[in-house]
Amino acid sequence: MIIYLMRHGEAEKQASSDAARELTRQGLMDNQAVIAKLNQHTPMIDLAIMSPYQRARQTSSALRMYFPKLRFEVDKDLEPEASVYDLLDKIEHTQAKQVFLISHNPLISNLLALMVDGTLETGRHMGTSQIACVSMDIVAPGCAELIYTLTP
Repeated sequence: MIIYLMRHGEAEKQASSDAARELTRQGLMDNQAVIAKLNQHTPMIDLAIMSPYQRARQTSSALRMYFPKLRFEVDKDLEPEASVYDLLDKIEHTQAKQVFLISHNPLISNLLALMVDGTLETGRHMGTSQIACVSMDIVAPGCAELIYTLTP
């Protein structure tokens, strides 16, 4: 299974709630730049899932420009403080061969660390508009191989 992890683009600092924060102009441009790089790898994404937060939804819009047939599921398991173990379990039970996730820190950085290193203690950090591509034959902590990362 190939899993693409993406952290949303740069977001405004303040809004009526954390879930309502929108992307800045720079965040929108960075998303476009990194997704253009992803497009050069010609991924064959079967399943796309995003957080319900506004900035994740805006990030998904940039992806849809390059992959217009791609449909997103919205899932609370991708919110910033969700359980990384529940999310890994959800990934394990999907039938998709290539999964694309759009989420937030600390969840997305923790997921990358858990997948690749088998622990949350390694402190892998995903910056805004960053994509990490991992390969997993077995979906379990420490069983992923980091294939590449893309930054704007």
